[in-house]
Amino acid sequence: MIPGSLAWLLALPAFVLAARPKDAIKLSDVRSLTLRGNGAMTNHRRVGAIPQLRCVSKKALCELYDVDVMRCTNEGSGWGDEDIQWSCTASLPEELKLVTTDVICEGYNSPEDPYVLKGSCGVEYRVALTRKGERRYPNIANGGWFNDGRGGTDWGALLFTIAFLGILCWIIFSACYRAQEAGGNSNRPRRRRDGWSPGGWGPGWGPDGDDPPPPYPGSKPSSQSDTWRPGFWSGAAGGAAAGYWAGSRNQQNHHNHHNDGYGSIGRGGSGWGGRSGSSSGSNNSNRHESTGFGSTSRR
Repeated sequence: MIPGSLAWLLALPAFVLAARPKDAIKLSDVRSLTLRGNGAMTNHRRVGAIPQLRCVSKKALCELYDVDVMRCTNEGSGWGDEDIQWSCTASLPEELKLVTTDVICEGYNSPEDPYVLKGSCGVEYRVALTRKGERRYPNIANGGWFNDGRGGTDWGALLFTIAFLGILCWIIFSACYRAQEAGGNSNRPRRRRDGWSPGGWGPGWGPDGDDPPPPYPGSKPSSQSDTWRPGFWSGAAGGAAAGYWAGSRNQQNHHNHHNDGYGSIGRGGSGWGGRSGSSSGSNNSNRHESTGFGSTSRR
């Protein structure tokens, strides 16, 4: 006959299994996940729901294509038994490829709970341009006006642009000020030859006096000296700016004849800098299976 204490210990696992909610599961027991896009949300219990699929690349890349379905496969554990590593696959246009695919699930009782809520997992994924995508979307590939090519900011280009705009504003202001000053001088009343002026009688070149002396040879009217003309520094500033931009944008400009707008793949949308993207042209793009890899986190 089995003692009562021993029988209770043997029955304990059964009681634990019975007490565990049916919607709680260990990720190590999950072999695969199927996630859907187009606004599909996860299940939730303790915290709010999240999108099943969410692109976390830069906005210009995410807007190119919406992933409809992604399937993730359990590739085994990492540091711990429940630190599951995933490989996720989706069908993408040839211009894009998956990079990272991180699975985020809701811990059943807390973020540290090894059990997660069934249906609470979503994927945050990143995409990148393939070589074909870099040729089709050079503006995205090169990262914009002030990108240094490594995901950072080209501070030299930014500071040069600010300085150039400041010089340009100063030149325009000086031109307007000088033009206004010259216009004010030309509107002043001139003294009549008989000596009478609107301010009263004053000395002048009257009919009884001698004519005013002729201007000195080589002299010019003072009104011309007040008129602003483009000078050396304004020309130098304009030439330097043109040369700088021609050199810094050369890599992007030689691609612009191919496609000036961002457009979108698989859906219509207007381009930022050129032709509108059309779904008819994008649907003709060949598809390929792209795979990304990631780990697990809990919320």
